[in-house]
Amino acid sequence: MKNKKKKSGEKAIIIILAALIVIFSAVTAVAVIKAKTDKKFDETSSSQSQSSSKDEETSAASSSSESTGENAASAESTSEEKRTSEKLSVENNVTSESTTKKTEPKRSESGRIIVDVKSVPWNLIVVNMDREIPEGYDPETKEILDSGYELDARVTPHYEEMYRAGKKDGVTLTPFSGHRSYERQRINYNNLTETYMARYGLDRKAAAKKAATVILPPGTSEHNIGLAMDICNTYDSFANTAEYAWLMENAYKYGFILRYPKEKEDVTGIVYEPWHWRYVGVEYAKKIKDSGLCLEEYLDSVGIAY
Repeated sequence: MKNKKKKSGEKAIIIILAALIVIFSAVTAVAVIKAKTDKKFDETSSSQSQSSSKDEETSAASSSSESTGENAASAESTSEEKRTSEKLSVENNVTSESTTKKTEPKRSESGRIIVDVKSVPWNLIVVNMDREIPEGYDPETKEILDSGYELDARVTPHYEEMYRAGKKDGVTLTPFSGHRSYERQRINYNNLTETYMARYGLDRKAAAKKAATVILPPGTSEHNIGLAMDICNTYDSFANTAEYAWLMENAYKYGFILRYPKEKEDVTGIVYEPWHWRYVGVEYAKKIKDSGLCLEEYLDSVGIAY
């Protein structure tokens, strides 16, 4: 009986121990599984975090790239706008200059160009039937050798020097008609116009045109600018005198030229006048004489505006 109880107690202990072992094994298995699960979760979270970080970096890089691209595009656009602005500015300047060059000169009531005497070298002013000086233009003048005739005060010394040189060579370059004021020219011209109206029964326009063949309209004569002298007389026969021959040979040395030479009428608009000598300065007088050109032709050939 005792042995039976003993065996029964041992069996119970074994069952209990087996149960404890099973429980321990189960707990251990659960712990291991949990540990593995936590580790996997941590790895997954880390991977997701890294992936998220990479995504953020990629997004930031993309954003930076886009921003850089936008900045570059903006800079390029600004640069292009600047170039366009500069181009337009240049084009506007060219257009402005071109417009300035094409601007029509001022004209008088008669339609003649009014010479801008302030922008033209005083010794190279050109006046004729198409060009006139402004009304009231009168240079400072000076009398020549007590002759009663005057020239521009800057010219008188040169004429007097030429006169004395001619005297030494046996010719007398007598002043015959020098400077005439704009007003004096107007009076002379109007008087002749009215004379022709009365004499020939012409209207004023026709009479004025006829008068202009004898006396130039005011402002269109070189006598009005004080740069020209009629020497000795106003006859074509002056071309046969010793004085004329001397002038043809020596006048340029003192700055004078024959203003209205033969066969230049179509350029000057004035018939041959052997008595009419014009001051242009020693430098230009020599060049014009050597060129064989009249004043207008020479100035055009060297590009001097007048």
